[in-house]
Amino acid sequence: MEIGIDSFAATIPDPATGLMVSATDRMDALLAEVETADRVGLDVFGIGEHHRKEFLDSAPVVILAAAAARTQRIRRAPSRY
Repeated sequence: MEIGIDSFAATIPDPATGLMVSATDRMDALLAEVETADRVGLDVFGIGEHHRKEFLDSAPVVILAAAAARTQRIRRAPSRY
């Protein structure tokens, strides 16, 4: 059995201010999430694919490549859901 996380890289409001987080800040946070998942020993991190303005994952393999440069052992995969 594998344990992991799946993300759709949605742009979200800042919980403290209610203002939308910039795409750059959201992508930084997403890559930090992958790093944390790797550090704590999760098996896999998946990224979905969407082509709508509120999602940043129209090219998940590019995000996964950036994640690969920052992680050691976690398996990175495009989501199939």
